Amino acid sequence: MRRRHPGPRRGIAFALACLMLATACGAGPDDRPLARHVRTGPVDDLGLLTGKPYNGTKIRLLTCCNTAAQFLGLRARTDAEFTKRTGIEVEWANIAYESFLQKIVAESALGTGTYDLVAWTDAFGASIREGVQPLNEVMRRSNITLDDYPPAFREAATAGRPGVTYGIPFRGYAYALYYRKDQYDALGLKAPETWDEYLTQLDRLKAASPRHAVAGQYGRGSGQNLFTWLSMLWSAGGDLFDAEGKAAFTSPAAVEATEKYISMLRKGYSPPASANWTETDSTQSMEQGHANTVLTWTWQYDDFTDPTKVKPDVAKAITAARLPGWPGRERVSYGMTWLMGVLRSSEKQGPAWEYIKWVTDPRTERAVALDKSDPAKASGITVHTSNMLDPQVNAANGGIPRLQEEALRDSRIIPTSIDWPRIQDAVEVAINRMAHGADVRSELRSAARQVDQIQERDGG
Repeated sequence: MRRRHPGPRRGIAFALACLMLATACGAGPDDRPLARHVRTGPVDDLGLLTGKPYNGTKIRLLTCCNTAAQFLGLRARTDAEFTKRTGIEVEWANIAYESFLQKIVAESALGTGTYDLVAWTDAFGASIREGVQPLNEVMRRSNITLDDYPPAFREAATAGRPGVTYGIPFRGYAYALYYRKDQYDALGLKAPETWDEYLTQLDRLKAASPRHAVAGQYGRGSGQNLFTWLSMLWSAGGDLFDAEGKAAFTSPAAVEATEKYISMLRKGYSPPASANWTETDSTQSMEQGHANTVLTWTWQYDDFTDPTKVKPDVAKAITAARLPGWPGRERVSYGMTWLMGVLRSSEKQGPAWEYIKWVTDPRTERAVALDKSDPAKASGITVHTSNMLDPQVNAANGGIPRLQEEALRDSRIIPTSIDWPRIQDAVEVAINRMAHGADVRSELRSAARQVDQIQERDGG
């Protein structure tokens, strides 16, 4: 899935204003708890109500990017398995990612009743949580817990309000290093343990191969130039904010991490054009055989092994490893998850909860991860620890799930803040300016001032 963060802010501000004045802007969310909407009775082996009490109901899921392999696999099984068991039909929307945040915020705030379920990425949780139902009570009734998820995913499920579960993870991954093993073997290299070791490897790769040593992504747009930077920042011991909520990314550790990140471009390890590259540009460079390494999400294995997208020699050569770290420190990866919840404005919350139970069940996830009958639907994405450690799941997906599980043990997620879209914008602009030659320290200081002003204005 090509992750592109939306940019519009006026629509978000409008939606949030309407959330506080729902009676003036629409029907508003239903105040009744989800448990009041959900029928009870005998359940089958998957925890779904028997007897099809919701037979003939059609529900709608608000999401984006539904052509991703995992989503295609889930949609196919929805029709073949879930609808067959329950009689409930499910329609997946397909909102463009650029307008996705604005759409889900507006829908959760205004309560139009157009959709029954909503999917969101972890960073958006604080922006929509007032429009989705807390799940604690219905999870308890259904004997569902979050114990089988990595710590970062459990944190994301609270949408920034500890103790309350607003969504259940159904898609997630860690940031990782992909590299061409054939080139590494030719040079006698192994997966790097530290960022300094990786930079030394990039120097050797640059001298030994016409390919880019690394396909970087420093361009503005959707915060994609922050993925690697955040991973390096956290593993260096730096952070985005201090205990008082002030910007903390001007610390010595943060400066060192940022300088190392920018050096990959300035030393020519990443091509000059990557100063404007997005995630898509960098991964396609790897897919087309133009790069020896790339830093990206574990889900990219789906694309890197898709014969319709990747050159055969790349598919055979590519492998993955955990991100490097700093000597004497734990390696910290950036973890990201998608969650699914029930909209309070829905008139079909009972059927919506039935679907969440099914789509987030580890058996549903495992079935998708093992099905390689259609390359377009072949996906190794797993968010349950049990599936990430499953030998069969790993054998079918190049060992990526196990690698992901290891990385996610100590991973971090984006701060769950309603201000994140603006904070992200300020920092990604600074990173892009550095990529075009601006001074690292001065740009970090300038971005930190902007971030603090955003926080002060909004009381963050």
